[in-house]
Amino acid sequence: MKLYLSPKASYLYQTLKSKSVPYAEQVKALFRDIQAHPQEGIGTPEMIDASLPGYWERRFNGSGMVTYYSDGDYVIIISIMNELLPSHEELPFKLQEASKEDYAQMIRQMEANRGHADDPKVGIFWYNVAWKELFGVVSHPLRDYTRANASDGRITCSELHEDVWRKEYNRQKNHGDGSGPFIGPYENKPRGRVFYLIEEDRYVVMVGKWLEENPEAEELILAEFNLPADKTTFEYAIHWDIGQSWR
Repeated sequence: MKLYLSPKASYLYQTLKSKSVPYAEQVKALFRDIQAHPQEGIGTPEMIDASLPGYWERRFNGSGMVTYYSDGDYVIIISIMNELLPSHEELPFKLQEASKEDYAQMIRQMEANRGHADDPKVGIFWYNVAWKELFGVVSHPLRDYTRANASDGRITCSELHEDVWRKEYNRQKNHGDGSGPFIGPYENKPRGRVFYLIEEDRYVVMVGKWLEENPEAEELILAEFNLPADKTTFEYAIHWDIGQSWR
C-alpha cells in the first residue's frame, strides 16, 4: 500500500523533525504502521466519524495526533497535531484541504502515470554544440494526446520555440549572474521539433542542416524523447536552419 503526505502534513512533519527528533521518530513509526494496516496497530486507531468512512486518527506521545485517509489501496496523511507544532491558523500558508473525492481522483491520476516515464514523447529542443547536449527541452508523452493537433495528421507539442526562448531568457536574466545558454535570438541556436505521424505510426524529427555537422545529437534526441530508432526518421526543413524563423 502506498502512502502520501498532504502539503500541510509534509510541512508539519519537517517542522516536528526540527523541533524534536524523538517525536518525529514516533510519527515516522506511525506512518509505517498506518501504511502496513490502516485500521489497526499502534496509536489506538479510531475512525473520526461514521459519516466519513476512510478517515482515521492515531495518537502519539499522549496528546499528539495524526489524521489520515485510506481507501484500502493507498493512505494519505492529512495532518499532524502536537503542542510543538503550529495550529492550522498559525501556519505560514493557508491551504484548503481537498475533499475525499478530490484526493482519490488525484491519486488515481498519479497511479495511472506510474510506469510510463519511458513512453515516447513529442516536443521541441535546442542543441548546444559546445556542450554537446540538448537544452530548453519541452516534451509531452504521446499518450497524452487523443488526436492530431498539427497538419497532415501529426501530433506535436503546442509550445513554440520563440515563446519558450523568451520565457527562459527572462528567467535567466533575472536570476544568478544572468549567464546561460539562452543568449541572442532563439533561431541562432540549432533546434528541432519532434512529430508523431498517426496514420504511418512513426516519429519524425524536423531539423536544420546543423545536424549534418553534429550527428552525435541524433542519439541524444532519441534518448531524450524515448523514440524508437526503428520508427524514427530525421528530416530536413529550412525553417529549422540556423537563422531561420517565422519572420
